[in-house]
Amino acid sequence: MPPSSLSLATPRGGRSPAARQSRFRGFLLGRVGAILLAGGVLPWCALAQSSPYFVGVSQTFGSDDNLLRLGENDVAPEGYAKADTFSTTTLLAGFNQGIGRQRVFANLSLRDTRYSRNDIFDNQGYSLRSGLEWATVERLSGGVNLSASRNLQRFGSAEIGFLREKNLETVRTLSTRVSLGLVTEYSLELSGGRTEVSNSLQQPGVQARNFTQDNASLGVRWSPSSYTSVGLSVGSTRGRYPKFRVTADGFQADRFKRDDVSVSANYRLSGASSFDARFSTGKTVYDLNEQRNFDGVTGQVAWIWQPTIKTVFTTSLTRDTGQESYATAIFTLPAIADYSRDNTAARIAADYSFSAKVGFTASVLYYRNTVVRTIENPFLPLAADGREKVTQLTLGARWTPLRSTQLGCDLNTQDRRAEGALVVNLRGTQFSCFGQFTLQ
Repeated sequence: MPPSSLSLATPRGGRSPAARQSRFRGFLLGRVGAILLAGGVLPWCALAQSSPYFVGVSQTFGSDDNLLRLGENDVAPEGYAKADTFSTTTLLAGFNQGIGRQRVFANLSLRDTRYSRNDIFDNQGYSLRSGLEWATVERLSGGVNLSASRNLQRFGSAEIGFLREKNLETVRTLSTRVSLGLVTEYSLELSGGRTEVSNSLQQPGVQARNFTQDNASLGVRWSPSSYTSVGLSVGSTRGRYPKFRVTADGFQADRFKRDDVSVSANYRLSGASSFDARFSTGKTVYDLNEQRNFDGVTGQVAWIWQPTIKTVFTTSLTRDTGQESYATAIFTLPAIADYSRDNTAARIAADYSFSAKVGFTASVLYYRNTVVRTIENPFLPLAADGREKVTQLTLGARWTPLRSTQLGCDLNTQDRRAEGALVVNLRGTQFSCFGQFTLQ
C-alpha cells in the first residue's frame, strides 16, 4: 500500500474545530490591533531624514484551498483540513551602507504563521540576505553573499507520503566572487559557494533529502563596451546526501558531481531593453542513485523590455537540474521542494505602474519536469518515475499611500498535470492581502 493512502490519526496536541476557530479569531484581532497602532505611528516617524537603516512590520491574511497539496482524488486525513486560512506577521530590519568603494548590506525578516484549521503547521520562520561588495583602486573587485532561510516545507506526497507533522526546512548559502581586470576589455573571474539544506522532521524519507553542495568556477569575460559582455568559464560541483540510505550502523551517504563548461552573454539593446543568456553543457553523476544522472545542456535566456515608463515586461526560459534550481521563495505558504532530475520553465511577467502610488503585476509560468526516485521507498518500484506539466497564473496589486506604507493583494492559481507513479494531478488557489509599514 503506498504511504499516501495510509489512514492518519488526529495530530498530537490538536484542538477541536470550534476551539481552533475561536483561538484563530482572537489571534487575528490582536494582530490587526498591533498593525493599526503601527500604522498610526510609523508614517509620522518616517518623515525624519532617510538613513541606510530600516525597520518595519508586515501583516498578511490569506486562504489556500489546497494547503495540504493533495491530489485531485485524495481527501484530507482525519484531523486535517484540505482548505485553510492563515495569518503571517513579519518583522523587518536591514541596512544598506556604502563605505568608500565598498558596500555592505543585510535584510532580515522574522515570520510567525498561524493556520485556523491545521494549527499543527503553525510555525516561525526567517529569511536573511546579506553581503559585501568591494573594490580596490586598481583592477580587483568582488563580493561575498550570505543567505539563510527557514520555511514550512513539504515534498511530493506520491513518494514520501503525507507528512502528519510540520517540517521546517533550513537553507544556508554562501557565495563569493572575485574579478581581476587583465586588460581594458578582459577580466578574470573566480567564484565559489556552498549550499546546505536540512529538515527538522526526523523521518527517514525526509532526512534523506538533506544535502550539501559546493561549487567553484573560473572564467574569462570580454566587455567590448559598457552595454555588451561575453563570458566563458569552467565549473565543478560536488554534493552529498548524508542520510540517503538507512543502514544497521546508521546512514549511508550518496554523493554526486558535475563538471561543466558555460558560455554567458549580456547585451543592453537600448535604455529600454536588455538581454541575458547562459548556456552550460556537462554531466551530473551519482554514486548510488544513478537514476538521477543527467547529461545535457542547461541554461537560461531572459529578456527585459520597458516600452513605456510605466510598463515592464520580463520573459525567461530556463532549463536546469533539481539542485541548481533549488528555491523555497514562498514565505507565507508552504512550498514543494524541487528535486527533479531536470526541468524546463517558461515565464512571462508584466509590471504596470498606474500611478506613482498604484501598481499591478501579472505573470504566467509553464513548467515541466522529469522526476525519478530520490529516496529508497519499499512501496515503489526501482524504476518508478514521473513527468509533470504545471501552469501557474499570478496576479497582484499594490498601493503605496505613503512612503512608509504599502498595501496589496495577490492571487495565485496552479494546475499540475502528472503522468507516472511519482506524481499526482492537483490544483490549488491561494489568495492573500497584506499591509506593510517601514521606518527608514
